Amino acid sequence: MELRQLKYFITSADTLNFTEAARQCFITQSTLSQQIKQLETELGVQLFERIGKRVFLTETGRDFLPYARQTVADAEYGVQRIKDMEELRTGCLCIGTTFGLSALITDAIAHFSEQYPEVHLEVMFLKQDELIEAVRERKVDFALTFEMMEKDDLLTEQPVRTYHLCAIVSDQNPLAQQATVSLRQLADYDICTPARGMNARRMFDSLTNKKGIELQPKLEINEIHTLLHLVRTGRWVAILVDSIIHGEDGLCAVPLCEAALPMPVVWLYPKDMYIRKAMQKFMELI
Repeated sequence: MELRQLKYFITSADTLNFTEAARQCFITQSTLSQQIKQLETELGVQLFERIGKRVFLTETGRDFLPYARQTVADAEYGVQRIKDMEELRTGCLCIGTTFGLSALITDAIAHFSEQYPEVHLEVMFLKQDELIEAVRERKVDFALTFEMMEKDDLLTEQPVRTYHLCAIVSDQNPLAQQATVSLRQLADYDICTPARGMNARRMFDSLTNKKGIELQPKLEINEIHTLLHLVRTGRWVAILVDSIIHGEDGLCAVPLCEAALPMPVVWLYPKDMYIRKAMQKFMELI
């Protein structure tokens, strides 16, 4: 079994298209098919089910995929560790994060790229459950996200800082002059929230249910910057974590008086994973 065969298998599993997988691996489709067949022969199992021109992972293939990812990741981390020991800073760093932390991570990306221009950065914005899965599957090196509601023994959460759920308003809105705002006050305004499944929305729904206050948003949207533009019009009040207005003009974050609602931010990565220098430097910038 060779690492390249595992890489071909992983790419094929991600694309479920041998033509596209071959293109991404910079080999011919016949070579990729041959290598996959050799891997299946060595394992003594069928990893893909082929139906016409379409391919699907078998149950065995799905079970084998995380082990293949782990093996390739360990090999790549080993190579990177040697490079780090030689003070090399080339390579690729893939970071996952949530939409609510976009403003926070933007400055770090800019400074990191200036200091380490040879390091290729890939940044993925996902919902938290998707981020957790991406970390588990080694699709990202690590993730900047909010603290998990349910702990995972296979993942490490390294604290970064704590933000809070707030009412985000235009600085011309009367609420901007208040130290806090109550949920009942918000009933007099048009409320907009992130879409269901996003962290701030889950916290908001949990709070209103706990307090027994029915406060239905007039607008739900999964694109944060559009939401902020709407808030700037003065009509809307958004329920978001206060980190979102970092570097944003014309907006204020007013704490909810019912509860502080802390939302700790953490680095998330697999336990016992080697922390590369590129990761360390990015963490320091954040």
